[in-house]
Amino acid sequence: MKTRAFPLAAAVWLAAATIPMIGCERPGEPEAVEAERDAQGKTHIRVDGDQVERNLEQAGENLEQAADQVQEGAQEVGEALERGAERVEAEVGPVVRDVLDDAAITAKVKATLLADPEVKAFQIDVDTIDGRVTLNGKVASNDQRLEAEKLASRTQGVREVVNLIQVAGQAPPPAPGTSR
Repeated sequence: MKTRAFPLAAAVWLAAATIPMIGCERPGEPEAVEAERDAQGKTHIRVDGDQVERNLEQAGENLEQAADQVQEGAQEVGEALERGAERVEAEVGPVVRDVLDDAAITAKVKATLLADPEVKAFQIDVDTIDGRVTLNGKVASNDQRLEAEKLASRTQGVREVVNLIQVAGQAPPPAPGTSR
């Protein structure tokens, strides 16, 4: 089951949560960057390095809090999907439950990837069919690729992980069942 809407919504939410960045003016705080023109029309720019550093620290804290909230939300979605799957199975049958179980696994894997600061989770698609998770996308290093696979394989309900993540600057990995 494809879950492209979830990463997009999470990205928008994270962007909104981290608005107070380096040069942004906040009431009651001095500006980190000021520009003014003198009588001759020359522009003079003043940068308060300490304020820039404080703004960066605050932005980092905001980003960490946002990531924690996204992970918690994704875990809650996964758990809600599991509960819904149990109710649906009781009323409709196991086929629909399998689809909902796969959606819950996908949400949990995505939440786990989002919580890891080393993995660029917004560049990784997660698809699940019958507990088999397929990872697609592009990352900067082989370490990120392997970390994503390790995190996915440790997620409850995952039976198998197919890692098709491409490392930037390298040939794509072979499709399952093929060799180079």
